Amino acid sequence: MTVKRTIGHSPDRTVDGDARSRRRFRVTRLIAGFMAGSAIVFGAFTIVFGAVAESQYIHGFHNAVVAALLLVLSAPPALAIARRPDRSDAPLITLTVLSAAAVITMAASLTIDPFTVPFVVFTGVLWTLRQSNERTVHEEQPSKGLLVLVAAGAVPLIVYALGQAELQRTLVGDVHSQFFHWVEASFYTTGILFFGLLSAVRPRTQRMAGLSAGLGLIILGLAALFLSGHASAVPTPWSWLAVAGGVAFIGLIAQDSVRGRSTVGLPASDAP
Repeated sequence: MTVKRTIGHSPDRTVDGDARSRRRFRVTRLIAGFMAGSAIVFGAFTIVFGAVAESQYIHGFHNAVVAALLLVLSAPPALAIARRPDRSDAPLITLTVLSAAAVITMAASLTIDPFTVPFVVFTGVLWTLRQSNERTVHEEQPSKGLLVLVAAGAVPLIVYALGQAELQRTLVGDVHSQFFHWVEASFYTTGILFFGLLSAVRPRTQRMAGLSAGLGLIILGLAALFLSGHASAVPTPWSWLAVAGGVAFIGLIAQDSVRGRSTVGLPASDAP
């Protein structure tokens, strides 16, 4: 009688692996959901409290920036991971880019923002739990139009971010420094720049990052227009340029999306 030897994982190992995978799935959803929920709750609280509390008037522009940082930049990728932990590659890269912006601006400000550090730590934890089987679309090409807009906005955004970081370093006893507003304004504009660059390089897989960058830039400009004279508000000519740049960025993303759908199924030689 011939005894056949089965090559592969034993049933027990398969069951254990499936159980671990389910646990990682649940923990990933829990952490990402907590990140998204915290960003939404604190973002909404910042808007409401900033609007009703008279003491918050001097922080008007900063409150707008912080709310946008939470609701527009931070919450969407975390929410995407919470919804689909098995399809986490693109939003996790987005969170990582945002975390990089946070670390860079905290280093430039010589300030540890206690509200931002947990976000960075949780992003690292999500990487250790990652179980996605996605494959990157290698044939995706950068968007030349988006790259031009990113290049045009890079210098003013960098100058602004460095200026805000310097204020956080030097105005130690300032009321805005005590609330970490300067470093968060620096973080916000750096995050917009990084999101824009990420979207320009990977316009299809990082469409959400691009939309967040464009909307974030519009909010930056509109907040400066309505709250001119407040701390960190950009001067009027630059605020209008921020609004126009954000609208143009979103417009190009929409145009590229329509063009991409129109060429689906066409041979490579027929695609523009």
